[in-house]
Amino acid sequence: MKYLDLVELVTEKEEYAKQGVHKGMFGAIMSEEKIGDKWQVIFSEFYTGKDIADLLVREDDLIVHDFVPSEKYPPKN
Repeated sequence: MKYLDLVELVTEKEEYAKQGVHKGMFGAIMSEEKIGDKWQVIFSEFYTGKDIADLLVREDDLIVHDFVPSEKYPPKN
């Protein structure tokens, strides 16, 4: 993983949920390097870009994508 990679959260954890971040959400790596075993990731609302949370996420809880797969797009409200 590296700075600005598009990542998906693949694990539901209370520590992330408390910040409004849940399994299946996408974010961007915002740190140049890992901090311990975690990356700083910013998660934003899908269609608005409004920030939801900026938090440290375990590397094992993330997967990197080149783009958001069309089947992962949330429905528009």
